[in-house]
Amino acid sequence: MSIGLDDLTVEAAKTPVELATDRFYFVRHGQTAGNASGIVQVPTISLDETGEAQAAAAAKLLASHHIDLVVASPFKRAFDTGVAVAGDRPMTVNPNIAERLFGDCMNKPASQLDWRKTAPGGESMDEFIHRTLVGLRQALTWPGSIAVVAHGGNLRVICGSLGVPLTETCLVNATPLLFERDAGKWRMTELARQ
Repeated sequence: MSIGLDDLTVEAAKTPVELATDRFYFVRHGQTAGNASGIVQVPTISLDETGEAQAAAAAKLLASHHIDLVVASPFKRAFDTGVAVAGDRPMTVNPNIAERLFGDCMNKPASQLDWRKTAPGGESMDEFIHRTLVGLRQALTWPGSIAVVAHGGNLRVICGSLGVPLTETCLVNATPLLFERDAGKWRMTELARQ
C-alpha cells in the first residue's frame, strides 16, 4: 500500500462538501495491469481482462437501477468502465474527477509513493482534494440520477468529505456503491454485497 494514503481521507474530512442531491452512485474503474503489478498508473493504461469482466459485471448489476447519466473520469481505465456502466444511457466526461496527477512518480512502484508529498510535475494532496470535490459537485448538478465512474483516490476523498467510513471491500475495483443522505447524514451501500 502507498505511504500516507489514509491521510488523504483524513485531510478530505476537513473539507465537508454540500451536494445538490441526496443520492448518487459511484464505481471505481475495473482492474488494470498497473493495479495488478502495483505501479503508479499513467492516464492511458487500459483495463486488463479481469477489469473488463469487472466493468461488465458492474454494468449488469446497475442495469436494474435507475441511472439517467454516467459521469466518468477521462483516464482510459475509468472512461472504458464508464462506457460499460452507461450502456445505452448518456455519458459525459469530467476531468476534475480524474485520479491525482503524480508527475515523475508515474510508472514507479505504488508502495514507494507518499500521498502526503507532491511529486515533481504532479499536484499536491490539497489540490487533488479540491479538484475532486469540485468535480463531484459539477457531476451532481446534472438533473436526475447520476453514476460517477472514477478512481480509488477520488473515492477516498468523497468518503472523507461526506463522513462515510471506508471499507476494504468498497475499494475493490468496479464495486458499485450507492451514496444516500438521510437526515443530513451520508451512508454508503456496496450494491454487490446486499
